[in-house]
Amino acid sequence: MGFRFMKMKYIGWFCFFLMITISGKSQETSSLFLLPGVPQSSVFNPALQNENDKLVIGVPFLSGLSGSWNANSPFDALFSKGFSYNVGRLYDELKPRGEANASGRLSMFYASLKHNDYTFRLSVSERMYANGIFDRDIVKIIRDGTEPYYGANENFGKADFHFQYFRELSFSVSKNIWKGLDIGIAPKILFGRMGFDARELSLSVETDTENDILLVKPEGSFLMSGAFNHVYYPEFDRSVFLADFYPGDYFFQPRNLGFAIDWGIVYRPDKFTELSASLLDIGFTTLKYNTFNVDFAVPARYSEDDLYQSTNPDGENYLEPREALLIFSDTVSYLINVEEATERTLTFLPVTLNLSGKYHFSERVSGGINNQFTWFRNQPRNLFAAFIQARTGERVELAGSLSVLN
Repeated sequence: MGFRFMKMKYIGWFCFFLMITISGKSQETSSLFLLPGVPQSSVFNPALQNENDKLVIGVPFLSGLSGSWNANSPFDALFSKGFSYNVGRLYDELKPRGEANASGRLSMFYASLKHNDYTFRLSVSERMYANGIFDRDIVKIIRDGTEPYYGANENFGKADFHFQYFRELSFSVSKNIWKGLDIGIAPKILFGRMGFDARELSLSVETDTENDILLVKPEGSFLMSGAFNHVYYPEFDRSVFLADFYPGDYFFQPRNLGFAIDWGIVYRPDKFTELSASLLDIGFTTLKYNTFNVDFAVPARYSEDDLYQSTNPDGENYLEPREALLIFSDTVSYLINVEEATERTLTFLPVTLNLSGKYHFSERVSGGINNQFTWFRNQPRNLFAAFIQARTGERVELAGSLSVLN
């Protein structure tokens, strides 16, 4: 089927969204299972056993939900009062080298059964990872427009962006070795759905004094993959991406396959104390089907009549930053060369080590500490949390935590 994909503007908006929106000075990661008898954190440790022998089947979207975000700039850096945005304020709030990370998990199916000393689980989840590193000065041209840079040559810096979205099919088994020890393992098949990877994209301006033209030069290359096809129009020297959805895309197509494994252990030295450890997402995703290598080939050209400024709404040649970004997004389709990927791209997942200690104060109240260390694309991250859980009834459990991110 061919639906309009709106060309390359989604790629540009995704990068800008990652820079300015996935922000926050702290992070909270949680897992929500609205299922009686299923441990709230079993998604983070396959060794955890069910509390009953019933077959438990989860409701899509509600049976498992988790998310995390982290950035080195305030969450409200872009927006001022109300929902009006201010790019100048964003620039002032950003660090010289901005960083942003996000991840998410949404359960589509979950089933768990305890039989004797074993707990079996089958789950299907939609998962996402994203991260970006960028030089703050890239925001300057969005803040100021092109007119202030006419006659100048300036490099605004570099940026790296990564995004991957995939479907996870997980088979988990946990065994009670003896009364105080459980171990578990969860092999997983991953189906790549969408990906974007850019390394060291750069942005600069250069003035062609002979022809009175300002050249805005995005340079570098990136890989993109998703449910779309590339169409090239030679008469316009333009590349366009059109949507390419099929009913089978909503199920399990043997394309862009990846594999991973989780491992976990739970040790109970006495009836009050529980110690656990798990190592998650030891594996990789791959992309080849509907995957394209894209290079910036030529700069965007602004004659003196095309120059604009975005700082003074009452001045001449004013163009709102949001509108300027939309126009530039349309221009990108004329600046790139696109080739279909001939080799499979492999990306290792963020590997997470969880260490946890829990103490049961009574049959209904427990508390403890958890330390989560994650390594992804040479960016280590450590999250330490203290938590408490209280069961108020057979089907209601309350939980709270206080987390510190390093």
